[in-house]
Amino acid sequence: MSRLNAVAASLLLAIPTHLFAQQPSFAAASTDTGQASEAIFETKDAAALTAGLAPLAKGKLGKNQREVRVWYSGFGNPQYLVVIRQTPNSTTGQLLFWWDQYYEESAAGADVRVDHFVRAGYDCGPIAKRDSRYGEDRWISSVCEAKLKGTPDWKAFLSEVAGHPLPDNPAAVDSAPEDTTGSETWGITVEMKSGTNYALTHYRIALTFGTPEPGRGPKLQDMIHALAATAKRQTSVAQGR
Repeated sequence: MSRLNAVAASLLLAIPTHLFAQQPSFAAASTDTGQASEAIFETKDAAALTAGLAPLAKGKLGKNQREVRVWYSGFGNPQYLVVIRQTPNSTTGQLLFWWDQYYEESAAGADVRVDHFVRAGYDCGPIAKRDSRYGEDRWISSVCEAKLKGTPDWKAFLSEVAGHPLPDNPAAVDSAPEDTTGSETWGITVEMKSGTNYALTHYRIALTFGTPEPGRGPKLQDMIHALAATAKRQTSVAQGR
């Protein structure tokens, strides 16, 4: 994510991401996903490390273990990461909020308005932070875990993801259409790892208002919104106009 795009996103804190339509971009399955996925994971890897997780493509899973990560990034903050882990005996999950705060000279000067915005809108745990770098970009990666109300149906969420096997065509990365958004990071990215097998797919966000196109992306988007809604703080609505 370039600093320009990060600044644009920070200026649109309050725009709900569901207002942007989505369309599938590309899919790949490989332990070496190439330059396209490197751009997608520029800040996602930093967020994973901030949350105490290893990047999934580089991590190791035990026998009969599976992990799925669904990243939802768009205009507005926070960004969302759903992590689901499955063993022969259990299926567990968590929702993480994450966001980036770019700075020019000193990490101490990073804007903290997003921190206050997230805290005001959602109930989440302590905010973890780390100073991150990628090329010339410098930013603070921030993550907190959502305090979800009720008991999410993680099996249903996993079933929705696993019910659409990720294609295993690494060449699809190179044949992806030109990125008209100016950032490969916006959209929904699904990672899946079982044993040593790793796959990912990405759905771009079209920067136009309208109804999401039919397909898997909008379904996952709705499920993430439903999860996040259970962590929203109750706010009083002014009466009268």
